[in-house]
Amino acid sequence: MILAAYTLVYVTLATAGLVLLRRSLADATLAELLHEPGFYIGFACYAVSFATFLLALRRFEVLTVYPLFTGLAYATVALAAIVFLGEHLSAVHAAAIALIGAGVVLLVR
Repeated sequence: MILAAYTLVYVTLATAGLVLLRRSLADATLAELLHEPGFYIGFACYAVSFATFLLALRRFEVLTVYPLFTGLAYATVALAAIVFLGEHLSAVHAAAIALIGAGVVLLVR
């Protein structure tokens, strides 16, 4: 149950952080980026997600935490990119996300 909480926090923060950073970095110059709140919020979310990852490593095995966190984050970032950034999901991407989901299910058993 505690691993699930760490996972939820990590995946939520990492996904939000990456989407906000990508949106901020799209066409901004460095000067514009320094005045973009989304850049700072995205950076903060991603930094806190990394801190969550480190805290989880203190409690759980690397062989569980790393693949679980990165696998779920990959899938949620892909889905968030489709929803919030207008990116396209190919059949290969969908199959990869399904395989990642299957791997996560097998991993936590």
